[in-house]
This record gives sequence, C-alpha cells and structure tokens, in this order.
Amino acid sequence: MMQTEPKPNLLEIRNLQLDFRTDEGLVRAVDNLNMSIQPGEVMGLVGESGSGKSVTAKTIMRLNPGNALIQPGSQLWLNHNGQRTDVLGLRGRDLRQVRGGAVSMIFQEPMASFAPAIPLGEQIVETIQIHLGHDRATARRIGIELFERVGIPLPEQRFDQYVFELSGGMRQRAMIAMALSTQPKLLIADEPTTALDVTIQAQVLELMLELREQLGMAMLFITHDLGVISKIADNMTVMKRGEVVESGPADSVLYSPRHSYTRRLLDALPQMESLPEAPAQTPAPLIEVKDLSISYPIAGGAKQGELSHAVRNVSLALPEGQIIGLVGESGSGKTSLGKALLGASPISSGTVQYLGEGGYTLGAKQKAKRQQIARVAQLVFQDPYSSLNPRMTVRDIIAEPLEALKLTRNRKETDARVMDIARLCQLDISHLRRFPHAFSGGQRQRISIARALVCKPRLLIADESVAALDVSIQAEILALLRQLKAELGLTILFISHDLSVIANLCDRVCVMKQGQLVEQGSVREIYLTPQQAYTRQLIGAIPLLDQARLKARESAAVPLSLMAGHHQQAGTCAVSN
Repeated sequence: MMQTEPKPNLLEIRNLQLDFRTDEGLVRAVDNLNMSIQPGEVMGLVGESGSGKSVTAKTIMRLNPGNALIQPGSQLWLNHNGQRTDVLGLRGRDLRQVRGGAVSMIFQEPMASFAPAIPLGEQIVETIQIHLGHDRATARRIGIELFERVGIPLPEQRFDQYVFELSGGMRQRAMIAMALSTQPKLLIADEPTTALDVTIQAQVLELMLELREQLGMAMLFITHDLGVISKIADNMTVMKRGEVVESGPADSVLYSPRHSYTRRLLDALPQMESLPEAPAQTPAPLIEVKDLSISYPIAGGAKQGELSHAVRNVSLALPEGQIIGLVGESGSGKTSLGKALLGASPISSGTVQYLGEGGYTLGAKQKAKRQQIARVAQLVFQDPYSSLNPRMTVRDIIAEPLEALKLTRNRKETDARVMDIARLCQLDISHLRRFPHAFSGGQRQRISIARALVCKPRLLIADESVAALDVSIQAEILALLRQLKAELGLTILFISHDLSVIANLCDRVCVMKQGQLVEQGSVREIYLTPQQAYTRQLIGAIPLLDQARLKARESAAVPLSLMAGHHQQAGTCAVSN
C-alpha cells in the first residue's frame, strides 16, 4: 500500500530570535522559537503578557517596530502558490502580496487599527480591490455580507460609519470581517474574541472554522482564553518569556500538560463546578433603581427627535456588601445602567436612589452634586492604560480623587492615605513615583482600583475590568476584589460578558437584553435553573474545558517540583505581576 506524502507546511519558523534595542541595551523578546503550521491547521498560541506571542505574530507580518532586531540564523518560510517564500527577505510589492493577501491579521485593538477619518466600508472595499481585484460594487457586497456573518446588526448602515461610532465589540467584529475579506491562506488572530459576548464569540469561532473548511485557511490563534483554545485549536504552543515551553496536540497539552507553567495557566481558569451558595439572608439594599429608562437621540435619524432606548424600565436593588454581576450582550444597556448609578447617563425616567448616609437621588429632574456621588460610588474602567494619565506618577494618580474632593487636610495626610490603599491593593509603595508605562496590565488595573477606592466609596462599579487580562492575572484581580469586599464592606457592581468569571465572583446575577432586565437571582439559581431562553443561550455559549477530564488530570498529576527540571520548580513559573 502506497503511503501518501505529508503536505508541506504552510508556515515554517526556525530558530527565530528577536531582540528590541532599548536604552538599557538589547532585550530578548523571542528566543529560538520553532513552529510550523500546515494548510488548514489551527495553531493555538498561549502565554501571559510579555511571553512573545504578539511579537511572533507581527514578525510573520513584518510589522515589528524599527527597534526590532532579527538575529542571524532566524528563518521564516511561507509556502504559497507552489513557491517557498523567505518572508524575512521580502520587500516592496512582494511583501504586500503576502502581508494582507496570503497572510492576514486580526489585531487586538481595532480602534488603533482603523483609520479614524475614513468610513469602515471604504477601508474594507479598498482592501478587497487591492488583493482580490474585484470592482467596487462587488467589493462592497462582499464586505456587507461579511459584516452580517460576523454578527454586526444593520450591516449596510454600519458599513458606512466610522470606527468611533461603533461599540468595542462591534469594532472587533469589523476588524475580523476586514481580515477575512481577502480570503487569506493564513489568518493570524491576536486575541480576536476578547471584547466579544459569549454568543457572538461562538458565532465568530464557528465562522472561522467554516472558512477554514471552505478555503483551506490555516490559523494562528493567539489568546489567553484556554476554553476558546479547546474549541478551535488542533495544536497549541505555550510561550513563557520568549521561549516555547510546551507544544503538541491541543487535547494533549490541555488535559495532560507536561510543563508546570502550562499547569499554572490551567489552574487559574475559573471553575463552573463549585457555584457559591446563596446567602441565608439578603442584606438591605445600598442602591435602589426604580423604573429606570435611558434614551439617546439618534444622529441622522429618519425622524426628527428619534430616540435610541438604551435602558427600558429597569428596577433592581444592590444589596449592601455583595457583588452583583450584570451580564448581557453588547448593546443590552449594561454600561448605560452602570453610568446612571454615577450620574453619568441622562436619565429619561425613573430614579436611582442611594439609601446610605449622605444619600442622594438621581432622576430626570433630581440632580445630585458630582462630588456627592463621587464620595459614594467610583468606577474601574475596562482599559487601565488609557484611563491613567501617562504624565502623572502613580502616587499623583491615586491621590487625585482625594485632592479633587478635598478629603485630606495636607500632603502628609494624602500620602498616608495613598500608601494605605496601595498596600491594600497589593502595590509596591516603593514604585509610587513611577509612571503608568512602567507597569504590567495587572499592576495598572490594581492602580485603577486603588484610585477608585482611595476616597472610601461604598459602591464600586467594575466595567469589564478583567476582560483584557491573562487568566493568571485575572485570577489575582478577582481574588483582590473578593478581599476588598470583605475588608471594606464594599458593594460591587461587576459588569462583564464573561459568564464564567461572573459565576466565580458574584453573589447575585442580573441579566439584561435589549435594555431590559429579563432575569435576576442568586448565582446558583441563574446558572443551574435559568428561567429565560436568553439566559440559557448565554450560559450554553460559555467555552469551557471538560471538568471531568481536568479532575482526572489533577488526580493523576505528578507534583510540580518533579515535572519540569531543576530550573522550573513549583511556584516559579507565573510571570510576576
């Protein structure tokens, strides 16, 4: 019987070493990386921030900055149209045929990837015309069809909008549509579903797998979500500080990991097996929302004065000292509701009433002073880097609310409060004179939390505050929020599209759909006996690892100290945060 010859690899990376020139000298970002991807294969690439994942992806696309130095001996080959192309040696037109044509990339931050002054559709039409040669009308039709396939509502209308007119989730879907528009042979997806709801994420993953079957498209899928990897990847590579520490079939790496670092990543995943019991008694509410509606005028609407209803007749109570999860798809009204509690959304009707000492009422006619609200409720933003002033030291960032609200009498008292909250948020007080760029993503989020808590609010609103963090760092931030809730008696409204995080963190869950509150209850009630079909749909779309297989792995696990050699002892694998 004749044996069929194996297909040549679509992508081959051999001995890739890449350094960045810095004021302190060369910094090694990728160290002797070897990887190959076959046509139609999905390769998952995982690791914490700083492990070299995105640098590797940008090297394939030849998009690294000018201070990047690829060391001699590095090889990167692409088999395309029957030819074996040296990607590192490409220039000019030849490079353009590969970059954006044969190889396309979904970037992690779509806001920075689209031109802000050109409609989204124009950018996609141009890309299709350059790489596929279609006329303008055909290119537009293909682009609108892709908008529809990635779950963008009103695709023809959105196609002619600008990037700043779309929500974060819709921007990411538009970026995915643009990357798929050229029918690439290799799609590099850098955290493509981080900002997406679980239902849209499931649709996008299904679309990618469908296109793989139709086009023979291979994927390099970069993510920190190991549940997603389990659904989409054939093989996976685990990186740590620029090196590959483990690779192989995804099923084998996830359920029979050989390296202690891989085990650390798996152990940091939220578990859905042990849902918290509902408290015996529900505490008195700190905040009561009654019949709240929020509407915005539609710019360029068909009728003058036409309104978009973001929140419709929502009533709920936030029990004091509890963590309440607020979930729902993009556009469901979660963020608008959260902003209403801070007096930052225009209330059309209904009220928001804080019932504690020095309470306030917000409504269409009632207005509380901003300082009054700020002393009671504070916000932790989704992206800590963009919400921290890059020209201020961490000390000044944390101290700013104290000074603005005049809560301390002098600088000495301010410094004492700043150091106290920094210690509570597990920040090194010796680093308070540094600037935000000197910190990791997890440390920046701690700085944001410290800034929000320094004026001792009763309510903390966390809006997608761990969405962009690695699983291990995410676990640390969630543990910190639990600790702060216990030590400070905080009430926390945790807004998220990640239902597995909600299940592990919250006491109660509220589910929103199209501006309405469709279901609420304890975590166990919502996750084990959901009453609404919409809630069941959200829960069913959560990408999870097989819990039975994980438990079997844990029971058969070799102690960490015996697994990975003398230089990888237990407790030394996670990147310091």
